[in-house]
Amino acid sequence: MSFDLRGYTAELERWSALAGHLRDHAEKAPALRRQLPDSWSVVVQEQRFSVSTRPFGAALDRIIRDPREAAKAAQETSAGIEGLLEDARAISQPPIRDYGPARAKLDQILARREFRFARRPAQSETIWDRLQDELRQWVIGLINRAGNHPNVTNFLRWGIVVFLGLVFLVWLFYTLSHASFQRLPAPAAAAPAAPSRNWIEEARSAAARGEFREAIRKIYCAAVLLLGEAGAWDVDPSRTHREYVRLLPAGSARRPHLLAITDCFERSWYGRAQASALDYEAALAGLESLE
Repeated sequence: MSFDLRGYTAELERWSALAGHLRDHAEKAPALRRQLPDSWSVVVQEQRFSVSTRPFGAALDRIIRDPREAAKAAQETSAGIEGLLEDARAISQPPIRDYGPARAKLDQILARREFRFARRPAQSETIWDRLQDELRQWVIGLINRAGNHPNVTNFLRWGIVVFLGLVFLVWLFYTLSHASFQRLPAPAAAAPAAPSRNWIEEARSAAARGEFREAIRKIYCAAVLLLGEAGAWDVDPSRTHREYVRLLPAGSARRPHLLAITDCFERSWYGRAQASALDYEAALAGLESLE
């Protein structure tokens, strides 16, 4: 005999109730054993399944042999039938599909660069937004059509190169025009007796505070003032750093030391390079070589 899913569920519920009675009525086991088929045939969506009843038959045989096993065997039989009932009920329920992982995967795909223009129009989308989208699509279509013509492709390629070159030149001109070419800071805080010494002390104080960039600047000022005190020049704040270097003769032993101090100062002060304790010590050693 075959059951549909509803009939199969009803048959299992009937046997579940009969198995419960066996706990107190072991004498009913022989009659139930004769009623129990070898298997239940179930048809679900035009597919036929055969469910074996062998475990339940074995439990009934144990009760028949030893009625004292009735409680334990009945419990095992009820548990087995309940398991089949849960499976049958699960089949009868419509599947609940979790689209969360699939949606997350779709969002990852749409977040890629090639899908940056693919989106569902929002209710708050303005005319300007739609015009921008149409312009993008037109440009993309133009580029795709141009790819079929070698001459147009070469023109676009060189046009892009020239455009990028112009952008770089504009950026370079803007950077150089806004660069700070600061003159020598005036040593206003120096004492009249020995101004270079005051700058050296201030440099050491700045280095002790960990302000190595400021310390190197003060060392450079001290170097210019020190050479001015030695008669190499008259200190003039309008001169640039390189002009001071050129004022020293090419064969002067002091020129390499001043050049090294100047390079270190410009690198840390104007180049915004990270000044370290080693840079400060090198600049201080160069200053001591000028004395």
